[in-house]
Amino acid sequence: MCTNVLRLGATNMGAWVREHKTLVSNVGLVLILLLGASYLVVSIMRINPFRETYNVTVNLDRSGGIQPNNDVTYRGFRVGKVNSLTITDTGVAAEVEINKSAQIPAGGVVSVQALSAAGEQYIDFQPESDGAPYLEDGDVIEYNPENVKTPPPLAEVLNNASTLINQVNPEKFKVIVDQLDIALAGGSVQLQTVMKGISETAAGLDSILPQTTGLVANLRTIMGTTSLAQPDLGILTQNSDALFAQLSAANAELNAFLDAAPGQLSSLGGVVDRINDPVTNLAGQFDRIFSAGSSRAPALAALFPALRDAGLGLQQPSYNNEFHVMADIWVRPSCQYAAPMRNPTDAQQDQRVYLYKNYCINPDPTTQVRGSANAPRPNVPDNTSGPPPGITGDEMSIPEPGN
Repeated sequence: MCTNVLRLGATNMGAWVREHKTLVSNVGLVLILLLGASYLVVSIMRINPFRETYNVTVNLDRSGGIQPNNDVTYRGFRVGKVNSLTITDTGVAAEVEINKSAQIPAGGVVSVQALSAAGEQYIDFQPESDGAPYLEDGDVIEYNPENVKTPPPLAEVLNNASTLINQVNPEKFKVIVDQLDIALAGGSVQLQTVMKGISETAAGLDSILPQTTGLVANLRTIMGTTSLAQPDLGILTQNSDALFAQLSAANAELNAFLDAAPGQLSSLGGVVDRINDPVTNLAGQFDRIFSAGSSRAPALAALFPALRDAGLGLQQPSYNNEFHVMADIWVRPSCQYAAPMRNPTDAQQDQRVYLYKNYCINPDPTTQVRGSANAPRPNVPDNTSGPPPGITGDEMSIPEPGN
């Protein structure tokens, strides 16, 4: 019984929807519009009437490019925005609005940072601890160079860079580059020669190893004989005899070490020789970079002051927390002609031009074209508004004398 009632209700509902499908579609579109608008307002425009906030004032020595409505972050996580900026006697006071759910510990570093090289500045709180006391509504963070940091202005950076470049002596820099070029001109031959000399020295020590062993044995006999003449010297000799006995016992290990040393040193020489070529190439690349930098040092010295002046000029349109520019949003009409286009930078051998290919082939229907060719004329085949009869359009002008 209950199943039949539900089936009957579903059937009636489906019939009602089919009869009022236009109304259902409009209601669905309105709901989608409301959901999209809510998402834009809350997530994109960040307007949330139910959010509780508190205000904190941060005193800065300069704005650092910060503007109202920029983000405020707590160790990189967004927790609010900049409400306003006020110019003070010592710099700029930034009033920030922070979500009440974000408990930011007092103290630590407050810095103005940028998301990219293009700007997008924001204020970031980096406290030293995670515990109380926390920032509260109405707190003021006084400026301190160690705790409140702002980026240096672009003009100061360019000025320092220009000063650094001006301190480079082109003549001394050229001498360094030339000497480096001379030192690396021989390639890997010098380093390979040194490693071969070390290998030959080790082989020579190995060849005189029997004589060294015999010398140690003779010294032991001499010290044993001398001990019969003097008891005190005998004690010293016994100790020396024990020392030389240990040396004799280590003779086998020393012999094995010296036998293996030439081969290992030769392998080391081969490894160093293989490594030396990339190192030489890398040093050569630095040599070429230094040579290019030496030749372009005057140009760089002139570039940075120009960039500094340009940065100061870009700051002029910005005043009263606004950036004043003038833009024209209207699309300018354009015209294409049948005459082929020429590159003005290329030398043209033929200086002639087309006589009758100066008519616009894509006229704008919304624009009234002025000129005698567009004046009202009788509707006859030849009303003198176009080229003369018999003209194909490929006629060229008479070249100037001497061309």
